Amino acid sequence: MGIYKRNGVWYANYFDEHGKRCRPSLYTKDKRIAEIKFAELRQKTRTIKDISYAPNLTFDDFLLKFESFIKAEKAPSTQARFRIAIRYLREVKRIDFLSDITPELLQTLKERLVNKNKGAHGINRDISALKTMMRTAEKWKLIGKQEWSLLSKIRTPRGRVEFHNEEEIKKLIEAAPSFDWELVIRLGARAGLRRGEIAMLRWQDVNFKEHQIYVAPNKTDMHRFVPISEDLYKALNVAKKRAKTPFVINIGEEHSRKTKDYLTSYYKKIAKSAGVKSFLHKLRHTFASHLVQAGVDLYSVSKLLGHSSINMTEIYAHLAPKTLKDAVSRLPKVD
Repeated sequence: MGIYKRNGVWYANYFDEHGKRCRPSLYTKDKRIAEIKFAELRQKTRTIKDISYAPNLTFDDFLLKFESFIKAEKAPSTQARFRIAIRYLREVKRIDFLSDITPELLQTLKERLVNKNKGAHGINRDISALKTMMRTAEKWKLIGKQEWSLLSKIRTPRGRVEFHNEEEIKKLIEAAPSFDWELVIRLGARAGLRRGEIAMLRWQDVNFKEHQIYVAPNKTDMHRFVPISEDLYKALNVAKKRAKTPFVINIGEEHSRKTKDYLTSYYKKIAKSAGVKSFLHKLRHTFASHLVQAGVDLYSVSKLLGHSSINMTEIYAHLAPKTLKDAVSRLPKVD
């Protein structure tokens, strides 16, 4: 319950005794006056019920509140993840009320996505987003608590990771249909940028003088600076001369950056054309793997990747057997 602004005028927002949503105009453009009028309205209308305890809250009404919340609190890529997950959920069942969403329904969605052969990581992200949404609704006291912990993640193997060799990277670059796509491949394989970081990279973040890229906070709250390799530096120089927008990469319909799915799906076509088994995130794995193979320590690799914990970087540890062998050889002699 509260007030909101539309076309410059303030409106009240509440539920009456029948659970019907009411949005009368307060006939003022002044927020202070609107707050006074709304306080008077609450005094006069004792039947007004707070949205937090409204019976039969519709899912659409909840989404109005939730959309406002994620726009203020979450990164654009995270907002997109919530919207995608909600779309998937609505394909399983028509949802009229917030109370229609249960752990059982999310389990049904999970099973359907598995049957559609969607990747385990993607399914886990979608289900996690929906669980977060419903726990937020519980926190706001819009719905009673449910056992969301019953929904387990799909286990994904950890350990060895796939990465490209130098010849495969060359083939992918040669198969790139445009210079923008060549830059996508280089930014992934030679700078370790994530999909969203590639899509949102601006020219103001490329420091040609210092030979480094500034990567703004996105997936984590950590920003980082990534040195630019010689071949990437040359490619960025060429692209800068052709630049027509503030963004380094301009791909897709109207260069939409709200969702990065276009990059993922079209990249598969490039990989197929190159005759290379690949996926977009494999480029980032390649960057990290090549560094570790070259003897770079895991802590440094972690910082370059923007990992929040070095534990995330340990999946590349097996690529440095010589480094580990050298470490053990430094033990003092005991015989």
